[in-house]
Amino acid sequence: MKTPPPIFRDPQLGLFESKPTDANVVWLEELLRGSGCWMTARNIIQTCGARLHDRDVRELASASGYIVSGQRGYRHMTHATTEEIDHAAAWLVSQGKKMIKRGLLLRRNAHRNLG
Repeated sequence: MKTPPPIFRDPQLGLFESKPTDANVVWLEELLRGSGCWMTARNIIQTCGARLHDRDVRELASASGYIVSGQRGYRHMTHATTEEIDHAAAWLVSQGKKMIKRGLLLRRNAHRNLG
């Protein structure tokens, strides 16, 4: 597997924010597609010679529409079962709902206390 491209950050994006077309995202997709198995963040970091960190791996995976993540690590969608994809999608939607509820609660309490 080829080495990942240099970690380049688009100045228009925030820290730990990538586009799906980013060379680093494409590299991770290719790595996982080629491996055919679950890879932990540690496996991915070792594969690229420690040029990435845990947070980088999470960010790159989240920018991809093809990487499934879960307790076992990361896997390309083409090698994941329907159940694995459904579980990962359901977990992400659930987390999103929790974050929205928390954000609304914070906003409501701020208006009460500050307004």
